[in-house]
Parts: sequence; C-alpha cells; structure tokens
Amino acid sequence: MKNSFVCFFILIFSGLHAQEKPNFLWLVCEDQSLFFAPYGDSNAYTPNINQLAKDGIVYENCFSTSPVCAPSRSSLITGLYPTNIGTQHMRAYKRGKRGNNPHNNLPFYSPVPERRVQFFTEILRAGNYYCSNNSKEDYNMHCSPLAWDESSPKAHWRKREGSQPFFSVFNFSRSHESNVWNKEIEHSSHDINKFNLPSIFPDNNLIKRDFLTNYKNIEKLDEQIGAIIQQLKEDGLYENTIIFFFSDHGGPFPGYKRSIHDLGIQCPFIAKWEKETSVKRNSQMISFVDFAPTVLAAANLNFDYEMEGVSFYKTNQRDYIFAGTDRFDQLKTQTRCIRNAQYKLILNLDTNQCSGGEIVYRNQMATTQVLNNLKDKEQLGPYFKNWFTKTKTRYELYDIRKDPFEVENLIDETEYKEVFSNLKKELDNWISSSDYGAMSEKSMVEKMLGASFNQPELNVPTVKKMNSGLMIESNNPLASVGWRFIGEDKWRIYPENSIIQPKEAFEVMLFQVGYKPLVTKFN
Repeated sequence: MKNSFVCFFILIFSGLHAQEKPNFLWLVCEDQSLFFAPYGDSNAYTPNINQLAKDGIVYENCFSTSPVCAPSRSSLITGLYPTNIGTQHMRAYKRGKRGNNPHNNLPFYSPVPERRVQFFTEILRAGNYYCSNNSKEDYNMHCSPLAWDESSPKAHWRKREGSQPFFSVFNFSRSHESNVWNKEIEHSSHDINKFNLPSIFPDNNLIKRDFLTNYKNIEKLDEQIGAIIQQLKEDGLYENTIIFFFSDHGGPFPGYKRSIHDLGIQCPFIAKWEKETSVKRNSQMISFVDFAPTVLAAANLNFDYEMEGVSFYKTNQRDYIFAGTDRFDQLKTQTRCIRNAQYKLILNLDTNQCSGGEIVYRNQMATTQVLNNLKDKEQLGPYFKNWFTKTKTRYELYDIRKDPFEVENLIDETEYKEVFSNLKKELDNWISSSDYGAMSEKSMVEKMLGASFNQPELNVPTVKKMNSGLMIESNNPLASVGWRFIGEDKWRIYPENSIIQPKEAFEVMLFQVGYKPLVTKFN
C-alpha cells in the first residue's frame, strides 16, 4: 500500500540547494469546502486567493483526516492519524479544565499514545528554522512547549533573527461555522433570488442567507490573506517562500462539517512552490498526514520520527485516503472511510447512529433549524433524509464520479462486489494498524490512563559529562527534549546525543504528549 509508514527519508526538491532553505507560510482558514473561484465557485470575490492559484497549483483532491478542527489539526502537526494518537474525540481536551466532561462523563484528558508523537516543527527548529504560530493551538492534546519560537496573536516571521529561514502559520477564524450566525449579514431579495443552493438543500431563503453570509465571510478572509501576502512581498520573501492555503476541514453547514462524506473532509488546498511550475492543477490524492513530511522534505531535513504521511511534491504516492468520525461534543457517530479516485467506502461502526443528531452548538444556525423542521414534516430530499436516518447499513459504497454527494448507496449492487472487497481489505488493514482504530472512547482512555485516570509522570533526566561538554540523557525514550539558560524565555531544541557547552546554570524540558511536562535545573 503506497500510503505506508515513512521513516528516515530525504527528498531534495529540484533546484533546491542546501544553502538556500525555502521559507514556509501556512494560511489556514476554518470550516470551508470548495467555495472558491479556483474550484469553479465564483460567489465570493477573492482576488488574493485567485492570484495565489495563478502563481501556484490548485490541488483538487485534498482531504482532512477528520471533519472537525482539533482532530484534523492533530494530524497536520504530527503526520499521524488521530486514531493512532488518541485525538479523534471532539472535545476531549480543554486546557486547564478539570473534572468530568459532561458529554461523555470521562475526565478531560490529553491522550497518552503508546508511540512517539512529535510536533514536526520541533524538527524544523532543530534545523535552524524560526517557527511562529498566529496563534491557534487546537490539537485536542497538550501543545509541545518546544513546537514554536512564538505562538501568540502577535507571532510573525519578522521576529526571527536576520535571514533565518522560517515556518509561519496564520490561522483565520472569520470563516468559522459560528460566524454564519454571529455576523448576521443582511442580503437583498435580489441576491437571494439569483442564488442557487447546492442541489441537496431545499430551496429555502433562510438557508440561502446562511450561504451568502458564508461567502461574505470568505471575502473578508481573502482580505486578511492578502494583507499577509503583501507583508511577505514587502519583505522581498515571496519568491523564496512556499505557501500553503487550505481549510482545516469541510464547510460550516449541516451535512458538511462533522460528516464523513466528502462535503465534510474534502478541503480547498492551493500551494505556491518555490519554483514556478507549468502545472496549474493537480488531481493526486492528498491527506493531511502528508503535510508534515512534505514540508520536512522541502526543507531537506532528515528525521527519525515515524510518520504515516508521504511527501506529495511532484509525485503521486497515495492510492487511498482514510478518515474517521467519533464523538462531536455529545453526538457519537463512529465511522471510518476509505476513498480512492473514484469510489468511497464508509464503515458505520454503530449502525444505530444518526449523523444529524442533536448538537446544541450547530442548532444556532438557521439552516439547522430549517432542516430540523422539514425533517419533522418529512419534506427532506435523499441526502438529508439519510443524514437524519437513525438506522444505517454497516457499509456504504459510493461512486464519487457519478454521485458526488454520496446519495446512492451501491453496497448491494452485484457489479460493485469486487470494488467493495478491495476497499474493505484496505480499510480493515488501516483500522487494524491503528492503535485505537475502532475502540470506544472509554476503553481507549482506560488503556491510556488506567482505571484511576491518573496523568503519568516522566522520569527525571540526567546530564553526562563528556570531554567536549555535556550530554543530556532524557531517560524517556519517547519524550522531546529542550534546554535553555536560566532566565531565557525560549526553549532550544536538544538533538539526541548532541554536546552542549553551557557556562552557566541551565534547565532541561521534557515533553511527551499526555504526560506532565517536566523541567529540571542543572548548575
């Protein structure tokens, strides 16, 4: 299988010299499907995103690992699937929160994976990259204190030293689901009358207003993105910066966000590479687990950290994408899916579940209220009728090319038995290779934390004297290690078995996801 684990690889980009490290800029919006002109939707005026597409490549088949933000972001920052690190349940972790989560009656927790989980920006920082995050740390787990040089609303590449290469992330919340109802943008009857909803929706003016508000939010998003790109050009850095624009998952509407269907996991993704390319559109399959190894490959950085992603630069290394849903607040919809270029197979782990079940948060949207009303009147079309259905088949099979909204389930059609068999085999292999693949949340947490749900602690590190200096021994094989002089604000990355020569007191930081961070002082 071409999407197998990747370890110890270097990929050097064509024309990239070791002494000319590219910069990286991630422009990350929230809750958006393919609602952009480069994908054929011109309802929003987005000159800056359109220009980025002209300068780069429009990727047509990019998919998140989860149709909701925190689990999908955990894949972006680690190169691992949520089911392998325990971040698949939304919301399980809330910073500083104690006691039990009312949605599952389990304690709020940061997962404790059995494998090494590293924030890939630690590898960039060890390679002399300045890493800034402005400023979302929503990974459904503790954020590594070693991941960023700065993570704040003021973080910016301009704070780096001299011409140091950088990796900078800017997160834009204007396109978030909540701003569909919070912004309350008024639309004229003319705008409403000329606007056509996607065919799965009933022709309803309240729903049209929500969609038109989302397009206005996208226009504001475009302005914000334009401002960042302009800063990059002012600094003379545009040509030497690899830019990714993408959304954290699919669109903000019911049937999109939190849905295992393509509306929930297919994301806009535009990349401007360092070198100009004649190819302007790319149809290869890309998963969010591929982003981290791609950046590290472009930076020409070696790493000994096991990732599940593959680099997608100039190569098509993936036959399938995988994704899953688990708990969204109080709603449990445990599914897994596999998709290739044409077909999609969905496994409903619980056949008595309803995708359109109660979520208080999304009930604030007028579209949700309209759909709930029409459900009670039995006036819904096939897509939302299935969305509200409480009993499902164990498997759903769709021909995406013929049926992009995934309405006609082909699972009982004889001519698709071989397609089903092949996809099922690959999906089963993926689930069985996941640490927590089809496990209930309670069983997962008990496996991680034991029956007492106590957060584990790290072993104290030691410092070994060498002829040329000092070597830090973490005594925790899965932990990341940082160090700094007493009084410094920022942690330095400590590469394993390296020698440091501190001439004054210093302290060592150990970080491992799910464990209590440990800081030890040495004189």
